This record gives sequence, structure tokens and C-alpha cells, in this order.
Amino acid sequence: MKRITIKEIAKRAGVSIGTVDRVLHNRGEVAAKTKELVLKIANEGNYTTNVYARSLKLNKIYHIAVLLPKDNEYWSTLNNAINITAERYASLGIHPEFFTFDRHSETSLQQQAQQMLESEPDGVILAPLVEDEISRLTETLDDRDIPYVYVDSNLEVSHPLAFIGQDSFQAGYLAAKLLNLGFPKGHKVYIARFFDFDSLNKTIEERIKGFRDYYKTHGYDTRLIFDVDLSSGTQKFLNQIHEDVNSGPIHIFIPNSRAHQLVKELKGFKGHRRTVGFDLINENKTCLTRNTIDFIIDQNPSKQGELALQAFYDKLIANTEVSTNQLMALEIFTKENLQGN
Repeated sequence: MKRITIKEIAKRAGVSIGTVDRVLHNRGEVAAKTKELVLKIANEGNYTTNVYARSLKLNKIYHIAVLLPKDNEYWSTLNNAINITAERYASLGIHPEFFTFDRHSETSLQQQAQQMLESEPDGVILAPLVEDEISRLTETLDDRDIPYVYVDSNLEVSHPLAFIGQDSFQAGYLAAKLLNLGFPKGHKVYIARFFDFDSLNKTIEERIKGFRDYYKTHGYDTRLIFDVDLSSGTQKFLNQIHEDVNSGPIHIFIPNSRAHQLVKELKGFKGHRRTVGFDLINENKTCLTRNTIDFIIDQNPSKQGELALQAFYDKLIANTEVSTNQLMALEIFTKENLQGN
């Protein structure tokens, strides 16, 4: 008789693999009803824990390298989620090691990547923020048969164990739709970027491609789209939109998590504007509550971190199939639906 796997138990019970693991190994707190359901499904499916017993007996330690930045709340949240998830799997031998790099320095990324390779990891979690550099790195990982999981964004030319994140192109497309809801065609829109942060960021480029595609698809005049570089300050941009105040609504698209930084500078602006940004970090939440940002598209970094480590649990411990494309929902937040987030 075919035995049920821990992943199938989790799916049928509607719980996480970590919860099933705690029930089957009697460790940690689990609600009584959940425990009863998991054990019932496991018993009916002829589940056996032999695979786990063998793993523990061999005392195998799996080192998972995490090559991510940690220079803002978004990345810190993702890293922290990996750490929290690792606590659930620690007794099964999965341990993360963090190789944190400066997102503004290719040299920093190269140095941390080299240290990561020298540590001879069993798996790698990384974000392909700098496409050329990460492509070279993943070629080495492929050659060494080291599985890797992408978070945040994907590189279609490589072969990750899984990609966990949003469709960045669709996220940009959605941002353009939100900006134009209820408006006739023909308003100026500014794509406000911080090139000192974004110049090499694949995720940002994909969002902007999706944004522009919405305008083309719906017959909008793309000549009304203006790129603005805010790296050296916002004064020039502020002067420009003050000149435009009488020409109609001002639409602003900030394709990263720094929307809060720009809208604080717009405090004295008297005209009507609509602003869309990314990532539900605390400062963006504050701006939503004050109506200085209209929409935030969030990509749930906590869930990304959890699923990234779980992918290695599935492959290395449970020996179950890992879903290659695990797309995060394009979650839209406004002032009205912030409660509980």
C-alpha cells in the first residue's frame, strides 16, 4: 500500500508541514482538534516516520546558506522569517547561515557570494537582484549540484528548486491600473525612482515594464510617462509637479518600498495626486493611514521566508516534490484594510 507523505497530510488537514511535524513527533503546542485531525489522516494513509528516524539517527546537518541584503524593513522581515521557520526544523538538522551583503555594492555581493560558496552549503536561498552577478553564481551552484531557491524575483534562464515571490511584471501592470481607476486617459504619470538603490535591480525593472505595458495595452499616450531620478534629492521633482498643479491630477508610481520617503517631501503640495508604492513596511503604513499614499502592493516577505526554507525541508528531509513556481498574491492595501496587518 502506498504510504501518505507529510506534505499530503498537511494539504488534507489544511495546515503547514511544520504543524504536521510537531504532531507526529509530539513536540510543540498544537490545538487538540488539529492534532486529532492530523493523526487521523496519517493513520488512514498508513504514514510511517521511518524516513525521519533515519535522518535523526544519521545526525545529518543540512546547512542552508541565505544570501540576502538586510538594509531595510522588507529584507529584515524576510530574513527573520527564515530564522523563525528554522527553529521549527532545527531538530531535523536544517540550519541557516546568513551571508548578508550591501545591496548598493556589487563588490559586497561578490565577497559574500564567495564566502557562501566556500562554506559548501547544502542549499541556498537568494534573491536575483543583480541579474548578471546572480546568473554567474547560479551557474556555479548548478555545476556543483547545489539546489537554490529564489525569493522576491525570478530569473527564467536559471534552474532554481523553486521561485517564491510575485510576478513583478504583473505587479507593475496592477500598479498602473490602480493609478488610473476612475480617471479618463491623458494624465501625467511620474515613475519616481532612486537610482542609487534601483539601478541594478531586476525586480524594479520588471515592475516598470509591466507598468508601461498597461499604458500601451489600454491605448494611453506613453509620452505622458516621465521617469524621475530622486537619488540626488526631490527638489527638482517638487518644482516640476508644482508647475503641473493646474493641469490635472498628478499620478506617481514608486516601484520600491520607499514611497513614504517621497510623500513626506510632498507635504506642501496643494494639487490632487494619486500615489502607488510597494511593501507594507511601517512607514508606508503610516502614510496610508494619513492618506498620503493611496495604495500599497505588498508581497508578504514573511511568507516568502517561511516557504523558502520549507522548500528545502520538502526536498532534503521529506523527499517530496517541491512546487517550482510559488507565486505570492498581489495584495493591495489601502487605509481601510490595514487592521490586523
